[in-house]
Amino acid sequence: AGKFDKAILGLGATEYHGPHLPYGTDTVAAETWAEAVARELGNTLVLPTLAYGVSHHHLAWPWTLSLRPDTLSSVIVDIGESLLHNGITKLILVPAHDGNPAPAEMAARLLNQKHGMAVALVERVIGKAREMLAGQYDIDGDHAGRTEMSMVLYGAPETARHDLATTEKTQYVDLPVLLVDSFKGTVPKGFSGDAAAGSAEEGQAMTEAVVAILVPFLRELDARGWKRGTWMSRMED
Repeated sequence: AGKFDKAILGLGATEYHGPHLPYGTDTVAAETWAEAVARELGNTLVLPTLAYGVSHHHLAWPWTLSLRPDTLSSVIVDIGESLLHNGITKLILVPAHDGNPAPAEMAARLLNQKHGMAVALVERVIGKAREMLAGQYDIDGDHAGRTEMSMVLYGAPETARHDLATTEKTQYVDLPVLLVDSFKGTVPKGFSGDAAAGSAEEGQAMTEAVVAILVPFLRELDARGWKRGTWMSRMED
């Protein structure tokens, strides 16, 4: 493993993001965050970002490419086992697409149970970063909206068509359940939000917020051997 003692893996997707953003929007975000975290953290191997995820809820739009949940989970397990073979025993998973955290968690539990591998799934960090920036930017959770436009303008500006961005406001309801269904029922056009308001500056701020939240925690994990303990109670909600 050389100078690396852990690896970081971005989990992206290939799915429709309107006429203004690339199919790899989630992949751009995952890769941008993973590289920024590794750069600040040090001793961290940045793995090639997975460009395919669990996107069956986007299949109503052309050229969305989706994996089954068990396929994605198996791929992550295989990657983890390959890392172990090369002496890396700690893995950070960065999902930038809502279909990926559940399969990633299954893979993390399998790697830990079977091999004792330490795996950190950083899904919650994205939400915390949005909360951190709420007073400065109108951060949204829309699909192909302001925040995703900002991430692409920052991470891969040559792939964005800001001139084609429109405003498609969708009022989301905070449901008490997770309803698994096609995305077309709530977002008929396949994209929502105010993408025209996105900016590279906001994408950079989002990335810096992810780093500011995640890196100190990972450094403390390093200091404590990547083991859970009562020390975590002061860092969790």
